[in-house]
Amino acid sequence: MSPRLPHACLALIALVGCTEGRSPITPKKFDAAIPDAGPDAERLDQSAMRRHPTAAINVIPPPPAEPPRPEGEPRDAEDLRRLSTAAEKGEPVQQPGAPPIKRLDAYRLRVGAVLVDRLARRLEIPTRINMQEGILEYVAVGTHGKLHESVLEALAEPSHVHLGLLLIGLEPRQYNKPDDPYEVPKVVREGGRVALSMQWTDPKSGEAKTGDAVVWLYDRKTKAAPEPQAWYFEGSQFWNGRYVADNERSVISLIPDRNAVITIGDDAGNPYRGDAQGYEVYTGEIPPNGTPVKLSIAVFGYEPPKVEPGKKPDVPGAPAMPPAPATP
Repeated sequence: MSPRLPHACLALIALVGCTEGRSPITPKKFDAAIPDAGPDAERLDQSAMRRHPTAAINVIPPPPAEPPRPEGEPRDAEDLRRLSTAAEKGEPVQQPGAPPIKRLDAYRLRVGAVLVDRLARRLEIPTRINMQEGILEYVAVGTHGKLHESVLEALAEPSHVHLGLLLIGLEPRQYNKPDDPYEVPKVVREGGRVALSMQWTDPKSGEAKTGDAVVWLYDRKTKAAPEPQAWYFEGSQFWNGRYVADNERSVISLIPDRNAVITIGDDAGNPYRGDAQGYEVYTGEIPPNGTPVKLSIAVFGYEPPKVEPGKKPDVPGAPAMPPAPATP
């Protein structure tokens, strides 16, 4: 008999003695900490989690509840038209969430930061120079938009620009609604055509300057500034009751973009797909970043009437708004 055998026997006896009175923890008894193995039982129960941390591995928490939408916030294109009509009547909607519209006189309004002149049929938008070099896909985007691809940063809400265009008598581009969700919608009515121009002060000379919207664009195909372009009221679109251009901050696009407020008529190509396509910043011509620029958007081909002092102009396209309601 080996002299080590008694020690092995003692170790076995000690092991049996330590486990005596305990029940082995089987998977069945371990899972018994959760009353039910069904989906309802796998909710995030903190007490069960402490006993069985793997119980919530497949739990999908419910989505956070969307906060209540302000009553006056536009949810579709008809809401924008309703807001425009109310402003024309001299009764801007004052509900929470509605765009801030303020009358200045019989023909002018301010929609947020956008100045609307219904007599001249023109908008004025405050912007500033945004970039000195690089590829472009936009003339103007709002703050927090695609600023890495835009000449100007627009200091106004895209939906306010849309409202202003309605107020000067323009209609957005209209598409058909195909039955097949994979079919590309077709244009059934072109949007109103607009002319774009800019005014700024040269930081070095202090000279006031004006120019077309393409003055700071460099055509990568012709290796020069492009010819004046045609621009159209695209009108963006709504998605889940939200004006998409307000989310994406797209105001004036150099590429086909249904989510922008205004788009260029001639597609110069995708600048990311070839050195001879699209536009980039005309580096040698553009003022420094931050230079204030007043961007004007006017009805293409419209000649503002000459108003004689003391006489009321006769303008069929932009009748004067009625007097403001008396303040109680």
